[in-house]
Amino acid sequence: MSEELPSGAGARRFLSRQRLGNVPGTGDDSALLAAAPFGSLDPDGDDVDARYVGWEVARCAPGLDAIERRALTGLAAACVTSMRAGSTRLPLVGAPFSSALAAVGADDVRDVALRLVRQACAREVHPVQAVIGVPGDRKPLIVEREWLYPERMRILEDRFCTLVRERLGTPAAPARAAARAALAASSRGALTEEQQAAVRDALRSPLALVTGGPGTGKTTTVVALVRAVAWLGTRMDAVAIAAPTGKAAQRLADAIAAGLATAPGSDITEVTLASVVPPPTTLHRLLGWSAATGRFARHENDPLPHRVVIVDEASMVDLALMDRLVRALRRDARLVLLGDADQLPSVEAGAVFRDLCAALPARRLTQNLRVARDPNARRILAAARAVNAGALDASFDEAVTVRAAVDDVALEGVEHVDRAWSAVGDALLERWWSARTQPDAGFEAGVTHTYRLTNGVVDARDEERLRALFAYHQRSRILCVTRVLGIPASAEAIHAQIAERAGGRRGRGQRFGRDHDLEVGTPVMVRVNDYARGLFNGDQGVVARVDPGDGATPCRMAIFPRGSSFVAFAVDAIADLAPAFAMTVHKAQGSEFDHVTLVLPETDSPLLTRELVYTAVTRARRSVLIVGPRSLLARAVGRVVERCSGVAERLRIL
Repeated sequence: MSEELPSGAGARRFLSRQRLGNVPGTGDDSALLAAAPFGSLDPDGDDVDARYVGWEVARCAPGLDAIERRALTGLAAACVTSMRAGSTRLPLVGAPFSSALAAVGADDVRDVALRLVRQACAREVHPVQAVIGVPGDRKPLIVEREWLYPERMRILEDRFCTLVRERLGTPAAPARAAARAALAASSRGALTEEQQAAVRDALRSPLALVTGGPGTGKTTTVVALVRAVAWLGTRMDAVAIAAPTGKAAQRLADAIAAGLATAPGSDITEVTLASVVPPPTTLHRLLGWSAATGRFARHENDPLPHRVVIVDEASMVDLALMDRLVRALRRDARLVLLGDADQLPSVEAGAVFRDLCAALPARRLTQNLRVARDPNARRILAAARAVNAGALDASFDEAVTVRAAVDDVALEGVEHVDRAWSAVGDALLERWWSARTQPDAGFEAGVTHTYRLTNGVVDARDEERLRALFAYHQRSRILCVTRVLGIPASAEAIHAQIAERAGGRRGRGQRFGRDHDLEVGTPVMVRVNDYARGLFNGDQGVVARVDPGDGATPCRMAIFPRGSSFVAFAVDAIADLAPAFAMTVHKAQGSEFDHVTLVLPETDSPLLTRELVYTAVTRARRSVLIVGPRSLLARAVGRVVERCSGVAERLRIL
């Protein structure tokens, strides 16, 4: 099978156009192109205009009359807009279809659009046959029952589900005495019954799913699984551990190292395991993505060599990447996916982990292991469960303390300031700065230090000081719904306000942005994949003064953790580097902080959902502060992420 999905000329146009340029629209086409703006719902991306894509599709069907061109343009634009919002398909019935057309300014040609769909499905001789087909056709748009798919999305769904069915058809390993002994030896009795069951599933099943919220012991389960695999005699170079982002991979690496370091006993397996366990990596690195070729090195014709592949934070993996992963597995490999099915799904199209857990047997970890040690963790858990249940009920009110004034905010447990950010933002930032962000003596020592590089890696003598600097920034974070500058409650606006405070205390102001300086000590985040440097969207680092070690003058560089050490790159050399005092909730996935503030937008937004609030609350280990009107919070909790996907349906049928 070709590495890249083949497609016709119309499909290439449909899938490749990303931005609206100088559109040569005429007549009714130009009227549609001038409709109200819309585009991606990615809170970290720029809006893109799907109407041009629709125009291109309609252009590939010559012979349409003016009304039919408008209808086909709107139909294709609605389909691609739905895909960019995370769905893999567009419903052709009911209110969702009407709303999708209305969003692209084509609601007045709904009946004509449906007629074109019927004509295409009936194989009538009509120009629309050039671009709309049925399963098996190679057309930009495919109709399957009451759904309209972009061709590529349907191919991905169908192929992925077929591969999952084939994997599930592989006989499970017998529950051998050796496996039971390995589990008993590896866990040392430290696992809950839920975790033990999850490890047993992973040892036996060709595909194991483990879901649970923060604090339920998913990482502990990974450590026990790695131990059990080792006790069964599997070489560690036959095991791969991965996560969607560099930050999530680093967190997993730290947790595994801590778990193995506390292992009791002196058995030779335990003594040597910590030194040979494979370091977690990103999925892109695991699959061998090459920026030079635009391809993955690993696929069905050159599969991964590993017998066991473990992926954490699986809820963040989109359909295309999950399909790539499953295609790259050996037939006898075991795949273990761990995550929180209640969190936000991937930014890109699909909700694969959620769909898998809905359609297939999955182990759900429910016993929170933090609450026994920390009353604040109990309140966070109670608030998260109430949010996940979909209502601000009595259990939510019992867990959350409402603060009438900023001066009353304690930044402990779960608190709610029932006012808009524009009314209290300045005062709250001052409170947050003094309590959570203001540098202390240890931080200043880490910031003013000049770090040394040896062969491109931070010198081992500086690692402890650097880890303390990273730990300082990991204590707290402000989370927002969007990052767009100009919106008071956005991440970029809050960056600017914190930067002003930081600069003022250092005796000078500071501006943030692509072309502005980033002061030493600033936490930063990579916003686009940088394959040449091995940096990926979402990777987090810190700006520091660095001596390159080659005789050059020390300069500002961005330092990132990599495995057990740190690497540094010139700030100006990284394509898109942003400060990370605040970040969107989407970007915070895969991270945890001691203290979190969630800032709601000034007005309602389709991005504001139950999953977003739940994800934000569960990023915190010790305290959560929610800022925004209760009425807006209630609307968010009552709104779920609507992703139209056929994965669960196909797997249930299969």
